[in-house]
Amino acid sequence: MRGGVFGAAVVAIACGAMACGSNGGGNAAGGADAAATTTPDAGGASSFDASSGSEDGSTFDATLSDGGDAASSVCPDESALVTVDGGTVCVDLYEGALVQHDDDGGESAWPWYLPVDDLDAGAVRAIPAKGIFPQGYISQVQATAACNASGKRLCTFVEWTAACRGQPMHDYVYPYGDTYEAGRCNEGHESPIVELFGPDPTYDNQELNDPRCDQLDGGLARGGAYSGCESTYGAFDMHGNIHEWIDDTTAGGNGAFMGGYFVDATENGPGCEYETTAHEKTYHDYSTGFRCCSDPN
Repeated sequence: MRGGVFGAAVVAIACGAMACGSNGGGNAAGGADAAATTTPDAGGASSFDASSGSEDGSTFDATLSDGGDAASSVCPDESALVTVDGGTVCVDLYEGALVQHDDDGGESAWPWYLPVDDLDAGAVRAIPAKGIFPQGYISQVQATAACNASGKRLCTFVEWTAACRGQPMHDYVYPYGDTYEAGRCNEGHESPIVELFGPDPTYDNQELNDPRCDQLDGGLARGGAYSGCESTYGAFDMHGNIHEWIDDTTAGGNGAFMGGYFVDATENGPGCEYETTAHEKTYHDYSTGFRCCSDPN
């Protein structure tokens, strides 16, 4: 049976290079020289074996290590206890990946480069993408359901911003400080749309959701691969790598995602201030991902 939130229709987008760049989809410009932002441990997506969930062919293990002493007693593993609005929230340290339920009762990795449109609701759930590729091609509606399936939720704008900027102790523009440093985060690479479809792509829905976009070397990186892209709370990749849907609705009913991605992390604001509000909540493309939050125990 096909249904639930994962059966939601993808909203098609037809745009030129300028519109896609400003709205956070495929960006024709590609930003700064990609050589300036590569790191030895970033890893190419093409080497991952989706059938096993690991590069060495071992069985996928969704068990995660402790996220730190401060959060260990009240937060899920691999999350930080963040102070916000006089209270606290648990924010995952890594962007979200998905695991699917297997017929034998276990779980295995869902390929990060495939949408979940044809899955039944509840077929997958979210985990922090520590050392693995975060999920792309996911809508705000689908990301919400994936977080909910793990007893979590999408972060609000205030929660996401606090974790990125280090509030209330700091109010940094970038996760690592106020001054931009090239190469600290995964951004400024060539657009995979241009690489795959040439200098005059259509930026239609098929191109923007081509599974190859997040599998090219020098593009999407595994969670935490850019070790310098860490907030004071220990959260990785909140600037660049992949857009992160948040729990927010614009006056016009659109959703919002934060942080930028591996091509563009500047056009809609610097660092932690980057926000895109141009798309409906059912929209997805290769650049859209998410991060989960949860309430402390």
